[in-house]
Order: sequence, then C-alpha cells, then structure tokens
Amino acid sequence: MLRTAAIVLLVALAATAGATPNFPAAIAADLGAVSPPACAVCHAGGVTGLGTVTTPFGAAMRARGLVPYDEASLSAALAAMAADAVDSNGDGVTDVDALKQGLDPNAGAAGAEVPTYGCVGSVAGETKGAGAYAALAALVLVARRRRRPSA
Repeated sequence: MLRTAAIVLLVALAATAGATPNFPAAIAADLGAVSPPACAVCHAGGVTGLGTVTTPFGAAMRARGLVPYDEASLSAALAAMAADAVDSNGDGVTDVDALKQGLDPNAGAAGAEVPTYGCVGSVAGETKGAGAYAALAALVLVARRRRRPSA
C-alpha cells in the first residue's frame, strides 16, 4: 500500500514539474513590467509542462541559462537578453522592452504559435486541410466514374 502511494505521488509530481508558476510574477517584478506575462510567452499555446518551452522567447531564455524554479537564473537570463538586445519577432522592439510594455515578444515571429480559426483551422492566407479536400474530391470523381454506364 505504501509503495503504491509513493508511486502515485511521484507520478503526480512529475506531471507538474514542467512549469514554473513563480516566473511570470518574477519577470514582472524584475523588469518593472506593466503586468506579468502570460504563460504562452514561453510555453507553446500556453500549455505548461515538460518540453513545452518552445516559443522563440522561451528558447532564447533557455539558451541564456534559464533553469526551472530558479529565479536567480531567470534574472540572469533576462539581463543577458537585454544585453544581447534579443528581438525574437524582429519588430524592432527588444524582448525585454516588449515585456516591460506588457506585449508578447513572440507576436508575429517565425515559429511562434499562430492562432487558427474555423472548422479546418485556417489562417488568413493559409489553407490547412487542403490535402484532405483534394482526397475527397478524388473520391467523388472516382465514385461518379463508376456510376456512369459503359458505352
């Protein structure tokens, strides 16, 4: 019984070990930001957990020594980002300045998560599911050919 309880506890801890809930408030305090950033500034789609720090800003912070749950490494990484004038989305505003203004430093960056809309998840200028539509059209054409009487 004790062994089962220990395993359940370890699994529960492992499931929550990916996100660092103190970082948004620590970023705001460190930078004197307008507001704490959303989790999506580092975590793809705002989904926290192990392996989800995949945004351009999050990757740049990790490259500068960010360690989960370590606010000293957070401050050092932010200082390095400021010193390196990192601009993840190339809009002319450094990531640190964007955070100070309450903006998302990833917005519009290549590789940043882009919101999708509608049933097939389309974004202006991009058609997702086009391959599925082509396959459906091919099936309809094949079905129509089989219905035609042979001459």
